[in-house]
Amino acid sequence: MGRTHATPSMRTRRALLALLAGLLGAAALVVGALRAQLGVDPRLAARPARPAGARGCSVRVNTFRRNDLLAGFVEHYERCEAAAEIVVVWSDPANAPPRWLARRRARGGAAPLRVERFAEDSLNNRFALQRRPAADAVFSVDDDVILACADLRRLVDAWAAAPANMAGVAPRLVARDARTRRWRYLRSWHVWWTGRFSLVLTKAAVLHRDHFAAYRAPALAAARARVDAGRNCEDLLMACVVANATRAPPLWVSARYVDRGQALLGLGGHQGISAAAGHVAARGECLDAFAGPFGGLPLATGAAKLSDARAAWLW
Repeated sequence: MGRTHATPSMRTRRALLALLAGLLGAAALVVGALRAQLGVDPRLAARPARPAGARGCSVRVNTFRRNDLLAGFVEHYERCEAAAEIVVVWSDPANAPPRWLARRRARGGAAPLRVERFAEDSLNNRFALQRRPAADAVFSVDDDVILACADLRRLVDAWAAAPANMAGVAPRLVARDARTRRWRYLRSWHVWWTGRFSLVLTKAAVLHRDHFAAYRAPALAAARARVDAGRNCEDLLMACVVANATRAPPLWVSARYVDRGQALLGLGGHQGISAAAGHVAARGECLDAFAGPFGGLPLATGAAKLSDARAAWLW
């Protein structure tokens, strides 16, 4: 019986198998070299580590007469594994919380829900703790901001690497006017244009629960009164409290989020405080006032942005 000759397709398959074997051999050599250099199995070293202490966060939401937004908010964040609890800050003495909140609380769930009711309508209430939070990390967030659950976990993990600092997704820049020497609060596009920022807004930021007590310090009573008088700037005051403790810029974490209070061209059904006329000028005046009790504005400017390298095509 005659010998079978290899066809071109058979020779191609053999060549491919030989190439594959060579690649596998080279990979084995690289793995061995890494093991020898690092002293560990690179398969273990490649596993992403969760920072110690990043067990979750207390989701603390500030809301006022937007029950439709609040319902969608709770429905979303109760599904996030990083949420140790959901705390609704209720500052509407004229109206009781909706009944569905009580039903949701009674039902229980992975993220327990509770309501902190206040006798007065004040933006300072978002930083007035009635009970000790369930975690060191507090995610301060507005009822119109929806952050993906995976990004909330990344935000908490980033904060855990520097827990004295604040980590957020909405950066802003402040600058001193060269002519008047007064502080100016700049819109978000200035961050895009310059790549620099001085604070992250507490409409979506993680900070340590200890900063809440510092915010309530007697030395800041006049600053809190200004927040109440203008119904603005509580986030700027908290940014100053944290920066005064750290003497460092906050952590800007790259994340996608939906802000239903920032509708395109103002056509949305819900408008936040930032949509009001004179908002930017009023916040500049707040910065001037807040500089006093701190002996100068403590905000530090940074330019570093934390992002997930696995989600980027280009470095």
